[in-house]
Amino acid sequence: MRDLILAVLTGIISVVLFIYVSFSMRCKGPILSNSYLFASEDERKNIDKKAEYRMVSVVFCHLAIIFALLTIYILTSWKVCIYGVYVLIVCVVVYAIKQAIQTEQR
Repeated sequence: MRDLILAVLTGIISVVLFIYVSFSMRCKGPILSNSYLFASEDERKNIDKKAEYRMVSVVFCHLAIIFALLTIYILTSWKVCIYGVYVLIVCVVVYAIKQAIQTEQR
C-alpha cells in the first residue's frame, strides 16, 4: 500500500513538471531559476529570458523524466529504470552547472 501511495505521489509530481515544461518551452509562466529569482529588478531587465526559459525547460524536463522513471520503478521494480534515474541525475547536474557558469560570464 505504501508503494502505491509513493507511486501516485511521484506520478503526480512528474505530470506537474511536464505541464510546467510545456509552458516554459513556449516562454510562458514563471522562470524558476536561481539566477532569475535572485536577480534585482535592474538585472532582470538585462537577462536573456529566452535562454533562461530554455535552461529551465531542459532541467525540469529531465526532472519530470526522473520522476516518471521512479514511478515506473516503484510499480514494476525494473532495475533499468533506476539506472536511468542515476544517469539523468548526473546529466542534469552537469548541465545546470555548465549553464550557471555561462550565465555568470554574461
